[in-house]
Amino acid sequence: MNGFDVRLRNAGPVIAPLVASLIASLLALAPGLASAQAKPAPATVRVAATPIANYTPLLVARDKGWFAEEGLTVTWTMVSQGALAIEAVFGGSAEFGSSSIFEPMVARGNGLDIMFAVGGTRIRNAPPDNSGLVVRTKDSIQRPADLAGKKVAAGLLNSVNHVHMMEWLAKGGVDPQKVQFLELPFPQMPDALFQNRLDAVWAVEPFLTLMLKSGNARVLAYPYQENIPRMDIAHYIAKESWLKTNPDVARRFKRAMDRATSLLASGPKDERDGWVAKFTGMKPEMVASVNLPEYTTEFNVASLRANLDLAVKYKLVKPHDVNSMIWKP
Repeated sequence: MNGFDVRLRNAGPVIAPLVASLIASLLALAPGLASAQAKPAPATVRVAATPIANYTPLLVARDKGWFAEEGLTVTWTMVSQGALAIEAVFGGSAEFGSSSIFEPMVARGNGLDIMFAVGGTRIRNAPPDNSGLVVRTKDSIQRPADLAGKKVAAGLLNSVNHVHMMEWLAKGGVDPQKVQFLELPFPQMPDALFQNRLDAVWAVEPFLTLMLKSGNARVLAYPYQENIPRMDIAHYIAKESWLKTNPDVARRFKRAMDRATSLLASGPKDERDGWVAKFTGMKPEMVASVNLPEYTTEFNVASLRANLDLAVKYKLVKPHDVNSMIWKP
């Protein structure tokens, strides 16, 4: 045994308490250090959203405290259509926007750096769908050919509804050019149909259910389901440049939204209906009777590609890679 060994052994009674004290101090500090590391930096996120059932997860994530857990203060401004949400996101007045799948793909193909950032909703797996083509109950219209020369409203021209309506007609052997399409807001469609100013309308909920309950209307077709089964219908968008600059904030927003979307997708119907009623302003009894879309956190890329093909077919945009506009955190 050398002198160094003796000195180290003799120092043991002095060092041991010091080491134990140091370990205890570190253990005491550890929870605070871990908490400081785990707590995300505060951030504000603005969303441009349309007040329809598809975007109810925003309310769920806020009221459940899931945005707060991610260190996010999320606010939303209501807009009347997806095109305005795209405008808000591209212009910088919102970080995220809500939109049907069609407009962002057209925007991307026309040079805007818009991406699908967070999953939202898709059409229902089987009839009845969340929207449908409606005619008067006593009319003789039974098939696509019967609409030739008729007046039809399917929302905005060149919208996802309008393009799918044209495709449904084409599949039925009807030249879409032989149908007169008129732009009309969805809330005005029931009166226009029942007053014989239109021959058919593409009705969305809750107007679809209200029209059918009146006994004066019947569904002629569910074009989405016939054209592209299981297709995505609405998602949340953001600018690619913003996502690249703010990946952590974007991931935190997505985590909270995915939790909310999953709750609506798999939770009890009564709870889901309550959230939808609160977000949309619909009466709970009305929500209970309408056909809600299916909530999803995933992107059905094949359906997005098929919709882009329709946009290309009807000369709204040039071909591009849909997969490149899906954000992959």
